Amino acid sequence: MSSNQNSLRLLQSAMKDRKGPISFFILSLLTKLVLALHFKRVVLSGRENLPASGAYICIANHSSRWDGPTLGTVVNRPANFMVSPNELIGLQGFLLGKVGAFPAHPKLDFVSHVLGQFRKGEPLVIFPEGNVFYDGHTHPFKKGIARIAFAAHQQNLEVPIIPTAIRYENGQAFFKFGAAISVSEYIGELAVNAAAAGKRLTQSLHREVCLLSSELGCQADGRQLLKHDSESSHFLKSNATECDANKQTVSVS
Repeated sequence: MSSNQNSLRLLQSAMKDRKGPISFFILSLLTKLVLALHFKRVVLSGRENLPASGAYICIANHSSRWDGPTLGTVVNRPANFMVSPNELIGLQGFLLGKVGAFPAHPKLDFVSHVLGQFRKGEPLVIFPEGNVFYDGHTHPFKKGIARIAFAAHQQNLEVPIIPTAIRYENGQAFFKFGAAISVSEYIGELAVNAAAAGKRLTQSLHREVCLLSSELGCQADGRQLLKHDSESSHFLKSNATECDANKQTVSVS
């Protein structure tokens, strides 16, 4: 068996729900302790947009290795995390699997896995940029998020998408959660041209996250909106007064 075949076999074994109530509780507790030691505080805006129960998809920009652990703590219930396959190696991979991580690989049926977790009422956390970027702006999203969202709709699963922006500054973590997005307006187009519908949904979700990010002070994402959307300037101004509304400081311990 070649090394590539062996790697794929190991990834296939990771494509299952390995969370357990005891391991999940212990690892979540340890994560909260580490975060409490690392961050001065975590500031949340729009947390009420995160459903307290049932399945949903939380999408966010990815600018730090802290994004997954911190967002998982904010979600604060068993969830599933799509991660790069190279994150699921060795002890790290074992521990990540215990908190719901699974590999994003084109040769693996991750969509069916996610749909099964939705049926259990569990959320999915995904960083659609596909990698961590440290250059200060949100990169274009991969098309996997559209595949998952459309597949859920076709299976009659009500799974809202919650756009999220994350920003770190001076030892603090800032999160802004937007209003839920439904894929229903894209379904008519999906039947005619699936590729076009997927592209439009993916670009729309990217703009939503960029908007939230700009409201957290990311000027580069604000410029992206102004460049690609003629109405963004008005849209940003109209939402500026809401930046500090419903802001909540929480302890991560």
